[in-house]
Amino acid sequence: MLKNISALAEKFTNAEEVRKELKRVQSIKCRLKKQKAREDYEARMKEVLEYEQALKEVRDYFEPKKKPVTQFTWDDIQQLDYEETMKAIKSIQSKKCNVQFLTERIEDNVEYQKACEIEQMLLEHKKNIKPVEDTVVRKSEIKNLIEHLEGLEPKVDRDYVIDLLRKLM
Repeated sequence: MLKNISALAEKFTNAEEVRKELKRVQSIKCRLKKQKAREDYEARMKEVLEYEQALKEVRDYFEPKKKPVTQFTWDDIQQLDYEETMKAIKSIQSKKCNVQFLTERIEDNVEYQKACEIEQMLLEHKKNIKPVEDTVVRKSEIKNLIEHLEGLEPKVDRDYVIDLLRKLM
């Protein structure tokens, strides 16, 4: 069963179908746990567990895992937006804390040195991108501007309106 992952994957069209089937199998397993008195309990449970594991591998087949931050290259970092960059920075800093005392001398710690390099790249990338808040105009700000302009006299100075709009950018 576990060797035929690609054959099992052909029965499904996407990861969502696999998740539904996995949930169904987990329900079967849960009900089966309560029936330990059955004569075929061990064989049936083994079969269900094997199928569940195969489904998990099919799910991974449809949805490959994201690359861990510790393996990022400069090209990977360039693809990140502001939020992802901030999460990656926190993750790599956590990694640094966890591995800094693995060797007696920090200079000899390869994992720590690699984490420091990645952190520097992430911090450099952070300088070049803007958070979403700086690049987005909120509807509430536009609504407030419209209400303000409606409250003014009918002949409003064009330059005044342009200045208000520029402040939104």
